[in-house]
Amino acid sequence: MGAAQMFIDGKWTPAASGKTYEVPNPATEETIGSAPDAGVEDVARAIAAARKAFDEGPWPRSTRHERHRALMRIADALERRKEEMRKLLIEEAAATYIEHGIQVEAPIEQARAYAELALRFEFEEQLPSRATMGPMGPQMNSGIVYRHPVGVCGMIPTWNFPVFVAMQKLAPALATGCTMVFKSSPYGPLINLFLAEICTEADLPPGVVNWVTSQSTAVSQALCEDPRIDKVSFTGSVATGKAIMAAASKTLKRVHLELGGKSVGLYLDTDNLQMQAMTACGPAMFHAGQGCAMSTRVLVPADKHDDFVQTMAGFVQGMVKVGNPADPSVMLGPVIREERRTKIEEYIATGTKDGATLVTGGKRPKDLPKGYFLEPTIFANVKNSARIAREEIFGPVVSVMPYGDVDEAVRIANDSSYGLGGGISSSDVGKAVEVAKRIRTGVVWINNGLLPMTDAPFGGFKESGIGREGGKWGMEEYTEVQQITWKA
Repeated sequence: MGAAQMFIDGKWTPAASGKTYEVPNPATEETIGSAPDAGVEDVARAIAAARKAFDEGPWPRSTRHERHRALMRIADALERRKEEMRKLLIEEAAATYIEHGIQVEAPIEQARAYAELALRFEFEEQLPSRATMGPMGPQMNSGIVYRHPVGVCGMIPTWNFPVFVAMQKLAPALATGCTMVFKSSPYGPLINLFLAEICTEADLPPGVVNWVTSQSTAVSQALCEDPRIDKVSFTGSVATGKAIMAAASKTLKRVHLELGGKSVGLYLDTDNLQMQAMTACGPAMFHAGQGCAMSTRVLVPADKHDDFVQTMAGFVQGMVKVGNPADPSVMLGPVIREERRTKIEEYIATGTKDGATLVTGGKRPKDLPKGYFLEPTIFANVKNSARIAREEIFGPVVSVMPYGDVDEAVRIANDSSYGLGGGISSSDVGKAVEVAKRIRTGVVWINNGLLPMTDAPFGGFKESGIGREGGKWGMEEYTEVQQITWKA
């Protein structure tokens, strides 16, 4: 493909205006490339292509095996170009090597898993036969439930785990026979255009997959409002999710929203203090806290609070190397942009004002004048009423909160407008499962137990979103249910 081009209707194309914008490396602030800065006319062209491909093209009527083959080709292409993908994720998304399991490997596994789901998903389900009284007397009735592809999908993925998140939309949509228009985050256009390149190897009909890059919110709004779009799938902030839902409501299109979180890491005991404290530091180092389901509220028994906090602080001070993600020994890279770093610093300032104790971090590393870096930051004695405990910071900041008993811990966990993820640590798994059932979140991981997202549903309660991704639940999100009945 040529430089700075989008993929629309099976062809590489610049923005109609010819505009592009530069993309920086968050660790060096150096420009790594440029992307088309599309306008409303460009997304309209992409929507028209996807609509035609759905209404007139062969893809919605393709066989299971054709969909399986396309997804396997995508997986094979990602595997073949994995090191190229890795390099781009390091440079554009600031993905440290510790994250590459989810950033690099998981999308390949996702594509293969959805390829297999395409072969075994129940698109047609037999309904029970029933005898009823018809106009001519008793009759026997039979029927099926048939799952149609939902139609043309507007996909708006996020920037933090860009290939992983995009694949959670792309793969089930292809597996169910949908067509789609992707509008990438302005923070992650290059990796999205790389994924568009990968899709060209799947031998898909023109218009099935289209990719638009833009800095304009008007482009996203047009995608959500256009009556030719049947469904919108968005991953990102609650505020943007609400705006997307409002825009989509004008045509009552289907909406899937995977939004933010303020998840709890609940420690029912501290029998393994060193390991548990290290795990609790996760959001302060893993992808610089830029993850929606990270447990940024850490709940520990009040009598263990001080020891727990000091152990956490010792770990991040002595073990967490901050720097350029291109260095495999680095654990904590930069946040994605300067404006995000400034916003995180505003949150850090409110922490002490609200009475929390800043234990470690909170500043810019003195030895890293370039790049959008922040120190891993831990607050102790945090009240759940504090802003740092209630709002999603999306940075390397963890709030540790003492609790008296399990009932109080559950109340704190549920006292949030969010309900995405959460974790429980306990030597008594049975007890932990019972506590998990009391927590109002879409996911609870116990003792770091984790199933692949292709085997289990992922999504949130409350303002953390609508709908689920992963496995058959993710497939169902891209179908419409039709009842077909007949007199036997």
